[in-house]
Amino acid sequence: MANSVHSRKNPARTAAKSSRKSQEISSEERQRMIAEAAYFRALERGFTGGSSLDDWLIAEREINRLLPSPQQQKHERAAYDKLRAGVTKVLAETRDTVNAETLKQAFERATAELKKTGEYTAETVSKITATLRKDMASAAMKMGPKWDTFSEKSSDLFEVWRDRGSVFLGRAAEAVADWLRQAGSKLEQQVYQTGEMVHSGTFECIGCGERVVLETPAHLPPCSKCMKTEFRRV
Repeated sequence: MANSVHSRKNPARTAAKSSRKSQEISSEERQRMIAEAAYFRALERGFTGGSSLDDWLIAEREINRLLPSPQQQKHERAAYDKLRAGVTKVLAETRDTVNAETLKQAFERATAELKKTGEYTAETVSKITATLRKDMASAAMKMGPKWDTFSEKSSDLFEVWRDRGSVFLGRAAEAVADWLRQAGSKLEQQVYQTGEMVHSGTFECIGCGERVVLETPAHLPPCSKCMKTEFRRV
């Protein structure tokens, strides 16, 4: 298997966009990613020196470091779904008063409920909370400062507010803008990493512009074109 890495062509290099329907990265997909990473290691040195076996073993370690095991993927997906449902529930309960504190409390209450189950480590909860915050920031930015483009496609976590009326949505837009300002530049950059549990959508590789479409919430794979590991949501 490793001996074929240097001679194989890389079909993913010509793809404009890849799509994943499955929730977890399967063993077969993981093997393909390892082969891609090994190929790029050999390509970077012009296929001279080194060995295909070393390329494969190093690539295998790197992919295993970046991507959780299938079991851990399922575990993190379950935690993500519960946290997202918890945040959505708190937002749905919001009526007349909406401000930056509303969003902060939504995360705090949902996170506390998730921790109370005792099913997830502090590290897992922290990881998925960070991702969910980025997803909320991304949705807010897509809709603009006045949420003029509020729709089912763009609203994401704010979908529960869709039928509240223009007055409420105007206050909500201001509240989210305040929340973003308080969160600082970290949320505004919205960089997603390979191995991160994310909601469905389209992600663009920061390295080469290749796009991956996730049709369900899933863990981000490395870029199939350049094997880089940083993405932005588009």
